[in-house]
Amino acid sequence: MTPSAVGPLGNGTARLTDIAAQAGVSEATVSRVLNGKPGVSGATRRSVLAALDVMGYERPQRLRQRSNGLIGLVTPELDNPIFPAFAQAFEKTLTQYGYTPVLCTQLPGGAVEDEFTELLVERGVSGIIFVSGLHADVTARSDRYTQLIGQGVPIVLLNGWARSGPAGTGGSRCRGRCRWWGSTTRR
Repeated sequence: MTPSAVGPLGNGTARLTDIAAQAGVSEATVSRVLNGKPGVSGATRRSVLAALDVMGYERPQRLRQRSNGLIGLVTPELDNPIFPAFAQAFEKTLTQYGYTPVLCTQLPGGAVEDEFTELLVERGVSGIIFVSGLHADVTARSDRYTQLIGQGVPIVLLNGWARSGPAGTGGSRCRGRCRWWGSTTRR
Protein backbone atom coordinates (compact mmCIF):
# COMPACT_ATOMS: atom_id res chain seq x y z
CA MET A 1 0.00 0.00 0.00
CA THR A 2 1.36 3.40 -0.93
CA PRO A 3 1.04 6.13 1.72
CA SER A 4 -0.82 9.15 0.51
CA ALA A 5 -0.35 12.81 1.10
CA VAL A 6 -3.44 14.80 1.98
CA GLY A 7 -4.40 17.67 -0.30
CA PRO A 8 -4.18 21.34 0.71
CA LEU A 9 -7.76 21.41 1.93
CA GLY A 10 -7.71 17.88 3.31
CA ASN A 11 -10.15 16.85 0.60
CA GLY A 12 -8.06 14.69 -1.64
CA THR A 13 -4.92 12.81 -2.20
CA ALA A 14 -1.85 14.09 -3.92
CA ARG A 15 -1.33 12.46 -7.29
CA LEU A 16 2.11 10.99 -7.87
CA THR A 17 2.09 12.58 -11.32
CA ASP A 18 1.63 16.08 -9.91
CA ILE A 19 4.30 15.66 -7.25
CA ALA A 20 6.71 14.12 -9.78
CA ALA A 21 6.19 17.01 -12.20
CA GLN A 22 6.76 19.59 -9.44
CA ALA A 23 9.92 17.83 -8.24
CA GLY A 24 11.21 17.05 -11.73
CA VAL A 25 11.47 13.30 -11.04
CA SER A 26 9.65 10.12 -12.03
CA GLU A 27 6.52 8.79 -10.33
CA ALA A 28 8.54 5.77 -9.21
CA THR A 29 10.99 8.06 -7.42
CA VAL A 30 8.13 9.85 -5.65
CA SER A 31 6.75 6.47 -4.60
CA ARG A 32 10.14 5.39 -3.22
CA VAL A 33 10.42 8.61 -1.20
CA LEU A 34 6.87 8.37 0.19
CA ASN A 35 7.44 4.72 1.13
CA GLY A 36 10.84 5.39 2.71
CA LYS A 37 12.61 3.04 0.28
CA PRO A 38 16.35 3.21 -0.47
CA GLY A 39 17.85 4.09 -3.84
CA VAL A 40 17.04 7.81 -3.79
CA SER A 41 19.76 10.42 -3.27
CA GLY A 42 19.41 12.90 -0.44
CA ALA A 43 19.04 15.79 -2.88
CA THR A 44 16.28 14.02 -4.80
CA ARG A 45 14.50 13.05 -1.58
CA ARG A 46 14.61 16.70 -0.43
CA SER A 47 13.29 17.80 -3.83
CA VAL A 48 10.29 15.48 -3.56
CA LEU A 49 9.56 16.57 0.02
CA ALA A 50 9.91 20.22 -1.00
CA ALA A 51 7.43 19.60 -3.84
CA LEU A 52 4.94 18.23 -1.30
CA ASP A 53 5.44 21.30 0.89
CA VAL A 54 5.25 23.81 -1.97
CA MET A 55 2.07 22.20 -3.32
CA GLY A 56 0.50 22.46 0.13
CA TYR A 57 0.16 18.72 0.72
CA GLU A 58 0.51 17.15 4.14
CA ARG A 59 3.41 14.75 4.33
CA PRO A 60 2.71 11.15 5.30
CA GLN A 61 3.10 10.76 9.08
CA ARG A 62 6.56 9.16 9.06
CA LEU A 63 7.94 11.96 6.85
CA ARG A 64 6.58 14.90 8.86
CA GLN A 65 9.38 15.12 11.39
CA ARG A 66 12.05 15.67 8.77
CA SER A 67 11.48 19.37 8.11
CA ASN A 68 11.48 22.32 10.44
CA GLY A 69 9.55 24.21 7.77
CA LEU A 70 9.95 26.05 4.52
CA ILE A 71 12.46 28.84 4.01
CA GLY A 72 11.90 31.04 0.97
CA LEU A 73 14.91 32.20 -1.02
CA VAL A 74 14.01 35.10 -3.31
CA THR A 75 16.69 35.88 -5.90
CA PRO A 76 17.04 37.78 -9.14
CA GLU A 77 17.48 35.80 -12.36
CA LEU A 78 20.05 33.00 -12.26
CA ASP A 79 22.05 34.25 -15.27
CA ASN A 80 24.58 35.89 -12.97
CA PRO A 81 26.68 33.01 -11.58
CA ILE A 82 26.73 34.46 -8.06
CA PHE A 83 23.00 33.84 -7.52
CA PRO A 84 23.06 30.07 -8.22
CA ALA A 85 26.10 29.91 -5.92
CA PHE A 86 24.10 31.68 -3.17
CA ALA A 87 21.15 29.32 -3.76
CA GLN A 88 23.33 26.20 -3.52
CA ALA A 89 25.05 27.40 -0.35
CA PHE A 90 21.73 28.27 1.29
CA GLU A 91 20.17 24.95 0.24
CA LYS A 92 23.05 22.99 1.77
CA THR A 93 22.96 24.90 5.05
CA LEU A 94 19.18 24.99 5.38
CA THR A 95 18.78 21.27 4.78
CA GLN A 96 21.49 20.56 7.36
CA TYR A 97 19.25 22.31 9.89
CA GLY A 98 16.17 20.43 8.73
CA TYR A 99 14.54 23.19 6.65
CA THR A 100 13.15 22.83 3.16
CA PRO A 101 14.37 25.66 0.89
CA VAL A 102 11.99 27.09 -1.72
CA LEU A 103 13.74 28.95 -4.54
CA CYS A 104 11.81 31.88 -6.03
CA THR A 105 13.61 33.32 -9.04
CA GLN A 106 12.51 36.67 -10.43
CA LEU A 107 12.53 36.64 -14.21
CA PRO A 108 11.76 39.50 -16.59
CA GLY A 109 8.01 39.42 -17.16
CA GLY A 110 7.53 36.91 -14.33
CA ALA A 111 6.51 37.18 -10.70
CA VAL A 112 8.04 40.03 -8.73
CA GLU A 113 9.41 40.03 -5.18
CA ASP A 114 6.14 41.14 -3.56
CA GLU A 115 4.18 38.36 -5.32
CA PHE A 116 6.68 35.71 -4.22
CA THR A 117 6.62 37.11 -0.69
CA GLU A 118 2.82 36.91 -0.54
CA LEU A 119 2.89 33.32 -1.85
CA LEU A 120 5.55 32.29 0.69
CA VAL A 121 3.70 33.89 3.60
CA GLU A 122 0.46 32.15 2.52
CA ARG A 123 2.38 28.84 2.61
CA GLY A 124 3.44 29.54 6.19
CA VAL A 125 7.18 29.77 5.64
CA SER A 126 9.51 29.76 8.62
CA GLY A 127 11.49 32.63 7.12
CA ILE A 128 12.51 34.37 3.90
CA ILE A 129 15.96 35.21 2.56
CA PHE A 130 16.08 38.07 0.06
CA VAL A 131 19.19 38.20 -2.15
CA SER A 132 19.69 41.51 -3.96
CA GLY A 133 16.02 42.31 -3.50
CA LEU A 134 14.17 45.58 -3.38
CA HIS A 135 16.12 46.37 -0.19
CA ALA A 136 19.09 47.02 -2.50
CA ASP A 137 17.10 49.64 -4.45
CA VAL A 138 17.41 53.02 -2.73
CA THR A 139 14.24 54.23 -4.49
CA ALA A 140 12.05 51.30 -3.28
CA ARG A 141 9.92 51.32 -0.12
CA SER A 142 11.48 49.38 2.72
CA ASP A 143 8.29 49.13 4.80
CA ARG A 144 7.52 45.78 3.11
CA TYR A 145 10.24 44.21 5.26
CA THR A 146 9.09 45.91 8.45
CA GLN A 147 5.58 44.56 7.77
CA LEU A 148 6.95 41.02 7.43
CA ILE A 149 8.75 41.34 10.75
CA GLY A 150 5.52 42.67 12.28
CA GLN A 151 3.76 39.51 11.03
CA GLY A 152 6.38 37.41 12.79
CA VAL A 153 8.16 36.30 9.61
CA PRO A 154 11.94 36.22 10.16
CA ILE A 155 13.87 37.66 7.22
CA VAL A 156 17.42 38.02 5.97
CA LEU A 157 18.32 40.80 3.55
CA LEU A 158 21.52 39.98 1.72
CA ASN A 159 23.66 41.73 -0.86
CA GLY A 160 22.29 45.21 -0.71
CA TRP A 161 22.35 48.22 1.52
CA ALA A 162 19.51 50.52 2.48
CA ARG A 163 19.99 52.60 5.61
CA SER A 164 16.25 52.98 6.02
CA GLY A 165 15.69 49.20 6.04
CA PRO A 166 14.98 47.18 9.17
CA ALA A 167 18.16 47.39 11.28
CA GLY A 168 20.07 48.22 8.11
CA THR A 169 20.65 45.29 5.77
CA GLY A 170 23.31 42.66 5.39
CA GLY A 171 25.47 43.94 2.59
CA SER A 172 28.71 42.46 1.40
CA ARG A 173 30.21 43.51 4.74
CA CYS A 174 27.96 41.02 6.55
CA ARG A 175 30.67 38.30 6.70
CA GLY A 176 28.87 35.78 8.87
CA ARG A 177 27.12 38.37 11.01
CA CYS A 178 23.82 38.15 9.13
CA ARG A 179 20.91 37.24 11.34
CA TRP A 180 17.18 36.65 11.18
CA TRP A 181 15.67 40.06 11.78
CA GLY A 182 12.56 39.89 13.88
CA SER A 183 13.43 36.46 15.24
CA THR A 184 14.46 35.52 18.73
CA THR A 185 15.59 32.06 17.65
CA ARG A 186 19.15 31.55 16.48
CA ARG A 187 21.01 28.49 15.23
